[in-house]
Amino acid sequence: MQREEDGYIIISCDFCGTDWDEVIPMIEGHRGSVMCLDCLKRAMDDAAPGGEEFTCTMCLQTFPGTVRHWSHPSPAPSPGLNPGAVICWSDIRQAAKAFHKDKEVDFRWDPAQYPVER
Repeated sequence: MQREEDGYIIISCDFCGTDWDEVIPMIEGHRGSVMCLDCLKRAMDDAAPGGEEFTCTMCLQTFPGTVRHWSHPSPAPSPGLNPGAVICWSDIRQAAKAFHKDKEVDFRWDPAQYPVER
């Protein structure tokens, strides 16, 4: 998420509201949506199907509730928080691949542990 404060653009994780400090690894989706690495790690472990149809904050596609997805269970109130942010399983995997390839980010994953949604 992007917002303006005192003439500056502030980039924040849509899922937890953490402001980017140019050090915290973050990845951008469509229309300025952003996810931090900490939220990605949680999403990889906690994503599950359930609930109603949803629109993914990162790719803007709409999915049935039967598709695994994740939203932060208890985000702290923050001006950068998108309280309706949800990410689909496909984008969780895509973000994990991107972070894995970045040699400056201390993150590795095993795709076999996180299979493609069928």
